[in-house]
Amino acid sequence: MLSGHTLKGRYRIYDHLGVGGAATAYLSRDSITGQMVVVKVVHPHLVNDDFIARFQREIDLLQQINSPYIIGLHDWALREYDEAINQTLNYIIIEFVEGHTLANVIDDRAPLAEKDALAITRQLALGLHEVHRLGIVHRDIKSQNIMVTPDQRVKLIDFGIAKGQNQLTITGPSQFTGTIYYAPPEQILEASSVDHRADIYSLGVVLYEMLMGHLPVRARELGTAASRIISGNIEPLQEVTDDVADLVLTMMAPKADNRLDTAMDVVHAIDQIESDAFDVAGLDDLPTPATTMIAQAVIQKEQANLGPQYALITESGQSIVLRGQQITVGRSHPSDPNVPDVDLWALGIEQARTASRRHCRIVITNDGAYVEDLGSMNGTFVNGAQLQPGSLQQLHDGDQLIVGRVVLTFNLG
Repeated sequence: MLSGHTLKGRYRIYDHLGVGGAATAYLSRDSITGQMVVVKVVHPHLVNDDFIARFQREIDLLQQINSPYIIGLHDWALREYDEAINQTLNYIIIEFVEGHTLANVIDDRAPLAEKDALAITRQLALGLHEVHRLGIVHRDIKSQNIMVTPDQRVKLIDFGIAKGQNQLTITGPSQFTGTIYYAPPEQILEASSVDHRADIYSLGVVLYEMLMGHLPVRARELGTAASRIISGNIEPLQEVTDDVADLVLTMMAPKADNRLDTAMDVVHAIDQIESDAFDVAGLDDLPTPATTMIAQAVIQKEQANLGPQYALITESGQSIVLRGQQITVGRSHPSDPNVPDVDLWALGIEQARTASRRHCRIVITNDGAYVEDLGSMNGTFVNGAQLQPGSLQQLHDGDQLIVGRVVLTFNLG
């Protein structure tokens, strides 16, 4: 378990999200950008030259794709030795997508309304258009690999078995790759020879599943399921309009030559079913995703744990917490509505009357804390040296700051 560990000095790992056949997923936060991300760490026992080649391929493919409907890649590491935990790690850092898997939406809501199912399919087809344009075949389109966000957008995730145009597959011709229940006949018969139309078939299965609430083939035995898929023996569609049924069956034609030829053909076919433009699904009342609640808890915990990084300590031992990026230090006055952030008069400090109303300013940056005199009457001093108005002087832990005649000690908490 890597919870609590930081990768590359910036990706702080918080929660364990799940374990798949190839990797363990963790919720993380990028300390540089502030974004939540997902770290997928490959299981150590799988790491060999062939698997690293496959993992590198996923990285290469994701780097090429730029689509709002496809998961984004942020960073990666191959055979990176981490001294802190004495392990060699292989991982990718991908976009954190708030939402539910489409599989969970189907379990909770299916059958979906035709318009909602078509809206989701249309977005996926637009994502596949970008994938196919780059000569990439996903080969594992299924509802578990699709996220539905709170604003009803969809994203296709997991490119672990995708195949580029000029890349050989690691799996041999006789080794099936993918998920049987979503795979077209040609992928079951010879996985290495499939083209982009395999993804069209699988997307048709996803559309069928949204409309019916179950898969087109429900046999438990994989051999029976494969036989029915190859022969085109699927359960009939029920209670859907003729146009939608025709779309599904054309996408799922057993022979690739009989399917819609491209992902954009799917988009155009959906647009022709109704005059309305299918944009987003009407699933607004979905519950808050568990991953979203985890991310919110992480952010709240971080904010609570950050606490004050800097403080000023008075001669009496009183601690003045410095909050924000620019903190004005000075003395309030009844005739002046502008009150400084650190009001020495309100704090009851005896020498506060010697401070100007806007005496000095403390500036907090990523590099530390700095103090600037604001043209005060009696001057601002750091360790006995007077500051020139308008110039920044960096503060260090234990520095003595004199504001008028008020003596403060800068504290790095």
